[in-house]
Amino acid sequence: MILSALATSVGLNLALTVLLAAAYTLLRGRPPYAEVYAPRRPYAPLEPWLPAAWRRSEDDIHAAAGLDGVVFIRIFVFSIRVFAAAAVLGVGVLLPVNFLGDQLREIDFSDLPYKSIDLFSVSNVQDGSKKLWLHFSAVYIMTAITCYLLYHEYKYISCKRLEYFMTSKPLPQHFTVLVRAIPVSDGVSVSDAVDKFFREYHSSTYLSHTVVHQTGKLRRLLNDAENICTKLTNLKYVHRSSGDAPRKFLGLFGRNDLLGQYQKRLEDVEENVRLEQSDATRRQEIPAAFVSFRSRYGAANAIYIRQSDNPTEWQTEHAPDPHDVYWPFFSTSFMERWIAKFVVFVASILLILVFLLVVAFVQGLTYLEQLKQWLPFLRNILEIAVVSQLVTGYLPSVILLFISSYVPSIMKLFSTMQGFVSVSGIERSACNKMLRFTIWTVFFANVLTGLFLYCICGDIMDKHNI
Repeated sequence: MILSALATSVGLNLALTVLLAAAYTLLRGRPPYAEVYAPRRPYAPLEPWLPAAWRRSEDDIHAAAGLDGVVFIRIFVFSIRVFAAAAVLGVGVLLPVNFLGDQLREIDFSDLPYKSIDLFSVSNVQDGSKKLWLHFSAVYIMTAITCYLLYHEYKYISCKRLEYFMTSKPLPQHFTVLVRAIPVSDGVSVSDAVDKFFREYHSSTYLSHTVVHQTGKLRRLLNDAENICTKLTNLKYVHRSSGDAPRKFLGLFGRNDLLGQYQKRLEDVEENVRLEQSDATRRQEIPAAFVSFRSRYGAANAIYIRQSDNPTEWQTEHAPDPHDVYWPFFSTSFMERWIAKFVVFVASILLILVFLLVVAFVQGLTYLEQLKQWLPFLRNILEIAVVSQLVTGYLPSVILLFISSYVPSIMKLFSTMQGFVSVSGIERSACNKMLRFTIWTVFFANVLTGLFLYCICGDIMDKHNI
């Protein structure tokens, strides 16, 4: 990539950032965005939201978004500190050393915008030069700084988490364990098997249990009720903000009473939910149950001590929060979950291999000579300065970001297939997959494919005496 192409990419990204920030500032107080971004009267005078967001303290973030919001912000704080140290060390020390090297060619300052950015990399330092010690020292210094900042952030977040647990009230899920793969013999119900097992092996701490039943229709009704409540809330907010209520003339003409329609639908759904709940106990039992204990210690013993000689039976895990439960996979067996994990593992590897080809193609766009060899019919167009700068400087990042935007959804789908029983478990698994995907595709793939294409491009340039 040439220097002018990099400058073009930076300029376009800055312009888009300013444009999007301005669009958000103008639209955040207008219907229908007002109830999402600005809970205030529509068309109210705009506030300087950027300085206000920058001035927010951690206490404000904790009150608005909880401990998770604070940790999320601390990740950004950590990243800013690491990149600030790297910028000072890289721009202040390594960049001048690389730029003043003579490994590649003599520097022509009059033609600098059309030089490759490799002039600013370690490739421009002579082999065996004593200046290379600066690069090795910079690696150790940045490693030490990063490790120290990680330790500092981990200690800070650990203290916050411990403080949260010490000050929070005990919740039912702290005393409850989810038991799956319950073996049941003929003529014995799941409820009787659970009660007999825990009264025998956890008699001093066992309190009660609740068996999971097949309630797919009930879940659908609850989802419908939640959607109707959301629509009702939004509709009430719009009417309250605009001062406009649905009106009819003589009850015949005018707009439909949407509020009344949604309220009637909600009442019907609530009635169906009550009827379905009354029949839920007579529905088919699933070999899974929520078991409650008298103390946290009893629940912890049930979780961390294997309950059976057969590891595929009486599997215990932390009970999810009632609002965090993901019901579809409660009835899956151990082997079904194991097969699903294996399938997801293979699919994740295939996705990484496919993405390697995408990264290789994107890396190829940054080498103009290689691109001309791949697409000879576009040679005349690529020789135009503006086109070459856009193709080599801006187009690769756009393609990579556009395709990468679909990866989180795919990873979440993979995690959902693994049989997790909580939404947070699905999201945590998807985040772990995204971390591994990012390390292998964005980091290693970029480095390896970039080195490979650099060697190919160098051979082409030597062949044509460029």
